[in-house]
Amino acid sequence: MVKKDQSALRKPKIAGRRTEELTSHRYRKLSRREEGRSSTLPFVSKVEQLSKYISLTEKSKNEIHRISHVFPIRIPKFYLDLFEEDNDACPLRRQSVPSEEEFVLTGQDDPLDEQNYFVTPSFIKKYPGRGVFLATSQCAMYCRFCNRRRLVGKDWDPRTSWEESFHCMMVDKGLREVIISGGDPLTLSAKEFSYMMKRLKSIDRIQVIRMSTRLPVVYPEGLKKEHLTTLEKASPLWVVIHINHPREISPAFIDTVRKLRKTGVSMVSQSVLLRGVNDCPHILLKLFETLVSLGVKPYYLFQLDEIKGAMHFKVSVEEGIRIMHFLRKNGSGLAIPRYALDITGGLGKIPLDYQYLIRRDGTLLHLESLSGEDGTYTDDGEKGQCQDCGICGQLRAETNKS
Repeated sequence: MVKKDQSALRKPKIAGRRTEELTSHRYRKLSRREEGRSSTLPFVSKVEQLSKYISLTEKSKNEIHRISHVFPIRIPKFYLDLFEEDNDACPLRRQSVPSEEEFVLTGQDDPLDEQNYFVTPSFIKKYPGRGVFLATSQCAMYCRFCNRRRLVGKDWDPRTSWEESFHCMMVDKGLREVIISGGDPLTLSAKEFSYMMKRLKSIDRIQVIRMSTRLPVVYPEGLKKEHLTTLEKASPLWVVIHINHPREISPAFIDTVRKLRKTGVSMVSQSVLLRGVNDCPHILLKLFETLVSLGVKPYYLFQLDEIKGAMHFKVSVEEGIRIMHFLRKNGSGLAIPRYALDITGGLGKIPLDYQYLIRRDGTLLHLESLSGEDGTYTDDGEKGQCQDCGICGQLRAETNKS
């Protein structure tokens, strides 16, 4: 049985080949390593450092400084090099640089009510058969719309409860899938990452492992050879890359995707629909079709969670459905993600989409085609028959044991 555990909130004691054929963006010359070492630290975490990269008024500096005490700043210098110069509305800047809009505190600290589903301080069990393992509270970049900003970048460290979580996974007889999240699992040291994967792969009943990461997008050089070796040994597994805008498809990202593919992992993407960033069907079509060309299947387009301090990114669901209608009409089927919303209050994830079923007259369905034409389909199929295979009974028994 899932138990409520508030202890998760306590404090514990480079560049690839040219890719003009994939994207029309031109990037500033990215910083290079000299003799295998970075000349400076690769992250910006203070407003004084940030002001050396982008123009900031004194008012903006003060606002950013104040906000950083609530949710810290961390931007890789690599990602800063992808910004559009002299554009305050740059979609990459909007995702990573704090703004005064974060002072509007509508929304919730924990909109998905995760605190009520912690089995241990690093393991969340919300759905039958699968759980979320929080490997770390650190990310290469602190996105301003993060739905775990109450935890990420803070001094809470889930690594202190790893062993407790591994034990819970071992004794949970109904567990079939684990999603590794955080924070970003690829920010772990190579040694920690290898240990974590070995422990998870040693639990035979776990059939599927998913790992969510944004590191290949915002800080590709953080993916070390040792990480790739571990992924190759742990394959098969799924890597879910969080990417929101075609400008994030840099040459270094493309090179990193190629390296990941060589390890044998399967790759899908997830994106968040963000006002002022990607709330345009043409932007998303470019993003998703380019990802498909790289061997990454678009998996989810998420409606923004109602997270406090990020509500200025919210796009209406009606607009999101309109965008999905455009994508389905104009894009390859491979490039169409599932548009989904996680219901506030922890009630779960549901799909959202354009309704092509206009009405039903008995068994006759009246449908709208992608081009807007009316069509019909006779829905006179007979009720399915049980094949008495026993699978449903086995699954019910496993679920009842967990």
